[in-house]
Amino acid sequence: MNLAAFDLNLLMVFDALMAERHVTRAGQRIGLSQPAVSAALNRLRAILNDDLFVRRGGEMTPTARALALAEPLADALRRVEFAFGASASFDAATMRRDFTVRGVDYVGYLLFPSMMAKLGDSAPGIVIRCVDAQTGSVPQLLEEGRIDLAVEVMHDLDDPIRSQFLLRERYVVIVSAHHPDIDAGGDVCSQDAFDLDLYCRLPHALHSFVGGTSGNVDMALAAINRRRHVALSVPHFFSIAKAVADSRMIATFPERLAARIAPVLGLRIYQAPIDLAPLSLAMIWHRRNDGDASQIWFRQQVMNAAQSLG
Repeated sequence: MNLAAFDLNLLMVFDALMAERHVTRAGQRIGLSQPAVSAALNRLRAILNDDLFVRRGGEMTPTARALALAEPLADALRRVEFAFGASASFDAATMRRDFTVRGVDYVGYLLFPSMMAKLGDSAPGIVIRCVDAQTGSVPQLLEEGRIDLAVEVMHDLDDPIRSQFLLRERYVVIVSAHHPDIDAGGDVCSQDAFDLDLYCRLPHALHSFVGGTSGNVDMALAAINRRRHVALSVPHFFSIAKAVADSRMIATFPERLAARIAPVLGLRIYQAPIDLAPLSLAMIWHRRNDGDASQIWFRQQVMNAAQSLG
């Protein structure tokens, strides 16, 4: 294709349609009228000899060709935007920008609701997209431009991937407030350590992205010649909490999240009966975003939200 004769603005229309799957909303996203978006789509269809988007119900569904083009074109647009905008003036109040963040439901619950409540008036054009099921490692997703930021367990990373400590989280034990094997008296949050024998005897729910049935708890137990039984492995902390609330299972769980949802689900919180290293979370991003004013601003907002948790 002769790029000299190609209107690169058509790629903005394509990217907006991929994101919104609706002609009118796509136009609103990039400041074009609905007829202008339709005209641009027709030009793209003629150039590429493909329908690209087919109307089904109230949505524009991408064709196989459009899906194949989506990621490389989105990445190219982000790189062009970065090249022209890295040193440009920045105004959060007028910026229209999406930020895609990889993080588990724990992150989405603790950080972003309060953060968006504060930004609703000061940065109304911001959209945060939280994802937790994309295929590929965090460095790969960052390199390909599929995410802007990850909030993950802190670990060593090689250049060009950057990281910054965000928060430290202790582990506690959660159980149903109506558990038949546990005295339900006292406060919701107990200062007592959970009984170790009972901890090893009761079934456990475990957080794992890949269906694993062992982790740091099992290593700590093995060090004192003890074992536990993992009955449930799921990738979301809220699923664990609900399963514990409705059964005899227990779980070793992040303390801040436990404190917030225990009254809602009917849970009791105990200190862990074994020594567990705290969970350290970090923000992770790509070096090419080091100087991007909007990315610097966004990372600061995430940091502010984490620091407000205490």
